[in-house]
Amino acid sequence: MKKKIAILTALLAVGMTFAACGGNKSASEAETTAAETTAETTLSEPVSEEATEAEEDIIPDESEPLEVLPGDEEVSEDEGAEPVVPEEAVSDNPLFPAVEKALAESEWPSLMEVTDETILKEFFLLDPANENYKEMIVMQCPISAVMSEIIIINAEDVSSAEADLEARKTKAIEQDAWYPKDQELAAASIVGTDGNYAYFIIGENAASAEASITEYIASLS
Repeated sequence: MKKKIAILTALLAVGMTFAACGGNKSASEAETTAAETTAETTLSEPVSEEATEAEEDIIPDESEPLEVLPGDEEVSEDEGAEPVVPEEAVSDNPLFPAVEKALAESEWPSLMEVTDETILKEFFLLDPANENYKEMIVMQCPISAVMSEIIIINAEDVSSAEADLEARKTKAIEQDAWYPKDQELAAASIVGTDGNYAYFIIGENAASAEASITEYIASLS
């Protein structure tokens, strides 16, 4: 009897063990199935309209022309546009027509009028407040690599003005001419007088400029 009870108890214990294992396995399988179902549901869900519109904002529509911002325009070589060439600065100085005539009748780089008092005194050695000068114009090429100058002075004492321009010529030769070509131009620069006018000319066409200036001075008398 005791043996029978022991065998039955053992069988019941084994049965409960199998039941427990089977229960755990079923729970694990259920969890796996649920996870797979969730993933499939997430992938199969349709994309919202807001997300689609956001993507369209990021990806440009190739069917529409892109906006061209100022400064981004491409200049076509076939448009036939000519390069802009800087012109001589127009001045209301009464001596400017003499310079303009010289520039028009021979080839010169773009010249600008120098009016700064400090530069006139320190670089050109000319004092604009000099009582001997009734009129004065100083024109120079602003590019240091091209040595070109035209200076005209209408003076009470033309000999004194001529001496001032000789001092300018000496400084141009000894200090301002850096390149071999400039040294040649400075050495060949012209200081001259015509009536009450003294002039200094440095440039490749200095001789032709002198002829134009003296012609203009003669037309004033």
